[in-house]
Amino acid sequence: MKKCLLIIAMVLMVLPFSTFAEANAATDKQLNINDDNVQSYKDGTVAIEGIKIGDKISKIKSKYPNVMFSYSDDSNGRENYYEFDSANGHMIITAKAHGGKETVKRITMIYDDLTNVNLKSLVSVLGDNTTKRVQNNQYTGGYAYVNNNQAHFQLSKATPKSKQFKVYRIDLGKY
Repeated sequence: MKKCLLIIAMVLMVLPFSTFAEANAATDKQLNINDDNVQSYKDGTVAIEGIKIGDKISKIKSKYPNVMFSYSDDSNGRENYYEFDSANGHMIITAKAHGGKETVKRITMIYDDLTNVNLKSLVSVLGDNTTKRVQNNQYTGGYAYVNNNQAHFQLSKATPKSKQFKVYRIDLGKY
């Protein structure tokens, strides 16, 4: 009897980490950053996964029922943090409480896979007002960071031998 219970306990501990229990995100990561909509990225008014800065948290909770309250930081004027998995990756929402309502202040989207936007095209579209940092590394491939007022982009290479950096994270909103 003890052996049977031990086996069941071991299976229950291993099951959540097994491959058939994983949720696979969509593989087509197409961001549409171009000359027509680049201003919305600069201003932070673009919608990511259907969420924009200024949206009410109640709207997000109804659209994404798996949203979980991460934590509250009382030291910074009552900001709350919410996290959830979307079809394309992991999202972190920073909300600011105004009276009895909470609205989105910042959005962070971390994609499961690299997107279609590369460093050269991103910097050319964002313009001269862009801060860019690039670090190449022969072992990991390196990373790049692009900042333009309200929009912050982090990029990485698919492999150390890759030539192009691709976006894997977007942060919208002022910090």
